[in-house]
Amino acid sequence: MKITFTWIPVLMMLLLGAFPGHAAGWQMKDMGVGIFDDAAYDRELRIVEKRASNTWSIKELYERGAFRGNGKIFGVWLVGPPVSAYLDKNGLAQYDYKVRLTDPKGNSVVYGPYGFYPPGHATSFINAGIPGKWRVDFMIRQRDTKGDAPIGAIEFTITD
Repeated sequence: MKITFTWIPVLMMLLLGAFPGHAAGWQMKDMGVGIFDDAAYDRELRIVEKRASNTWSIKELYERGAFRGNGKIFGVWLVGPPVSAYLDKNGLAQYDYKVRLTDPKGNSVVYGPYGFYPPGHATSFINAGIPGKWRVDFMIRQRDTKGDAPIGAIEFTITD
């Protein structure tokens, strides 16, 4: 079969529809690493500090209390559409997410799946007490099929 120009849009729609991270029900709006305030964690994402360099000092983060796990904490965030935008006919969210955290030694752990907060964001605290380059990979998961699709990654550096 010869593929003509008129088939290209159809093929693109089929291919994009096969990846949950690109589905009409869920699109990433933002992803970041830094310090966020968890006072209203389930209602509002309050970013305190985000750096273009993604470089953070262990000493500074300890002094700021960012590893305590509450208050203004160090971690990552992911923002998509409000959960109400992708509910099924029974009112269940069709997408959730997983996080793969890789430390400077190359050890990786996958966390999740977790649901998004109603406004559409998610946060994950990171106790990054080892100097070096860290990586966080986000995956979107379609609840019905249990299929995971990578949607983005962010790297950051922790210094002594």
